[in-house]
Amino acid sequence: MNCREARRCLSPYLDSELDPTTTFAISEHLRVCDDCRGRFEAERGADQAVVARLGVESVPDEVWREVVRPLRTPRWIRWRLCAPLAAAAAVALIFWSGWSWKAVAPQPHWVVREFLAETNNGRPFDSADAQSVPAGMTMSLKPFSDLVVTFTGEAALRHVVQFVRLDAVRDADGAEIVEVRLNCCGEPVIVRAAKRDQPGRLREFVGLDATRLAALPTASDGARRVSVAEREVGDYIVVAVSRHPTHELLAAMQVQ
Repeated sequence: MNCREARRCLSPYLDSELDPTTTFAISEHLRVCDDCRGRFEAERGADQAVVARLGVESVPDEVWREVVRPLRTPRWIRWRLCAPLAAAAAVALIFWSGWSWKAVAPQPHWVVREFLAETNNGRPFDSADAQSVPAGMTMSLKPFSDLVVTFTGEAALRHVVQFVRLDAVRDADGAEIVEVRLNCCGEPVIVRAAKRDQPGRLREFVGLDATRLAALPTASDGARRVSVAEREVGDYIVVAVSRHPTHELLAAMQVQ
């Protein structure tokens, strides 16, 4: 089984909906493929987070009494009253469960949570620390010296960019990740880049299409949606997070 087949079956595999042969094949693939195993762990973590936040509501005593009352009356009375009382109890139960059950949205994805935390819920980075990026400027994402951003074409024509900070960090897996903070048209942007053979926390974004990126859980506070964009540039994977469109910024990245 290849990666494409395995990823297409991750959701039914997680829900134990596959036949034994396919289940075994996916299990073996996940055992040897770090990328697919990372995607599976991410899906399983999201499901567990939702389940953990769902509360169990009990039925009030008065509703329960309406349900059991017909069972405690004489048979001839129960025969005449059972149908309407049962219907009334069913309606009451439906109303109660519809009123009391609270749908809990999944927690935002970790890249979204970190973006909101580092930008004070989506506010631009301090302009005192920002430097305007002129059209035609080329910026290297050191220590990935061959990975550069050139602000020409659509990136320069359609966007006003301020450079704030560049950091090189190592995540819990020991992978080296470059983090770039920008203001683009007055909106904060956080860009992360890592090598594809050592992507660290960015592993789950490798090969992720636009549909899956758009399905990532984001903030549910009524604010504008935080979007996540991904592009593979040479030997690197680059992920951008912002409320502002970032596809043209990612398109400006290249390997020299």
